[in-house]
Amino acid sequence: MSEDKAPKVTQKLESGNEAPKPRPRRAETKVLEPEGEMEKSLEVVTPAPHLGLTRDETNWAALAHASILLTLLLGLATGGIAVFLGPIVPALIWYAFRAKSEYVTEQARQATIFQVAGLLALLALAVVGAILVAVGWAVSAVLVIVLIGIILLIVMAIVTLLWGAAFIALPIAQVVYGCYAALEAYNGRPFRYWWVADVIDRYQAQA
Repeated sequence: MSEDKAPKVTQKLESGNEAPKPRPRRAETKVLEPEGEMEKSLEVVTPAPHLGLTRDETNWAALAHASILLTLLLGLATGGIAVFLGPIVPALIWYAFRAKSEYVTEQARQATIFQVAGLLALLALAVVGAILVAVGWAVSAVLVIVLIGIILLIVMAIVTLLWGAAFIALPIAQVVYGCYAALEAYNGRPFRYWWVADVIDRYQAQA
């Protein structure tokens, strides 16, 4: 005869015991769109001009700075004779907007002074450098008789090369700097030329 199975005991929950809470549902995983579709859905937002400027103001301010390219072309085409006609462009913009836009007036004024100062610096480099190089070569030629001039000839050759490199690099640096200023002005940023802006500030403070 088989033994009787033990009866199952049903456990009664006491009032103090609470039923286990259900497990929280897992967050649904969102399928990302392919990169190509996401890029198409993005809208290209054109940045608005800074300081509440109009596009017309930023264009004229950028043109005042970019006119240094015209100065360079005039210098190359005329052998430097008509190079001083270039700063007339930012000067005219400065004059035309003096009562219309403070931003364009300030940018065109800086561009005018920067171009004039750059041309004067280039002229001084050409004249003073040419005089010093000519005197140096003359002295070296005289002293070559006593063998000291041989060393001076080598020194003068190096000096002449450096002078020629500076004479070429200076206008290139000015054009690059002016084009960078034009880009900043086109984006509505109040660009300030090194040294030129400080001179204008000191002049206005004294006035």
